[in-house]
Amino acid sequence: MVTIKKKQSLFTLTENWFEYKFKWSDLFLPVCYRGLRYRNQSFYFGVKKYAKTIVLPIEKPIEEIYSSFSTTLKYDIKKAESEGVMCKINRDVTGFIEFYNEFAKVKMLYQLDPARKDELKIEEWKSSYAILNGQILVAHSYLEDKKTGIVRLMESGSMRLNNEFEPKQIAQANKLLHYHDIKFFKERGLLYYDFGGWDDIPGLLKFKQAFGAYPIDIFNYYTYAYEIKEKIKKGILLIKKK
Repeated sequence: MVTIKKKQSLFTLTENWFEYKFKWSDLFLPVCYRGLRYRNQSFYFGVKKYAKTIVLPIEKPIEEIYSSFSTTLKYDIKKAESEGVMCKINRDVTGFIEFYNEFAKVKMLYQLDPARKDELKIEEWKSSYAILNGQILVAHSYLEDKKTGIVRLMESGSMRLNNEFEPKQIAQANKLLHYHDIKFFKERGLLYYDFGGWDDIPGLLKFKQAFGAYPIDIFNYYTYAYEIKEKIKKGILLIKKK
């Protein structure tokens, strides 16, 4: 289980990933369990919501995993390598947030609050980068749980909206970075590479399937206190918009 403590005004939300373990404090505290896979598991005093995600099993030899990639994917990975794109992994929370937020701002996506960077300073959080000539082209963030064998992509940002680089070059660097990350987490003993959610957008779904990934059912579980807290939060946001 991976646990993240999120401080929000007077509350502390507890977010657990990949595994459910009931605690009596769940009766009173705002707690959620995400990315759960065992459908027959019993839950107590909360709300269960179904979802989907897309995963790639990575317990096989890397050569076998690579052989299942689409022809186009293999070409793009080799192209990025030939152009000198380098990949690395670290735990630089501040650097990742700065890079991702620039991307999110242009895309009008939610931005990571820099004030919450301490929440991500846990051993299970990792960030990876595809770099060309000292310039970051693509960045990923992950949560890894060695107990369940799951590593999940959390956020992904890139320079594809920057006119300095060709969109195709960024796309190829992104594919290389995924391949690099798959190898890295496989070597660490992980069993499933989770691409991070279900996408109804055909292009994104096709991108993930090119790696040999496929959709599975998962579910999230929220304590009543968590549900109430989220409803209060949404109500406050609606009032502010008016």
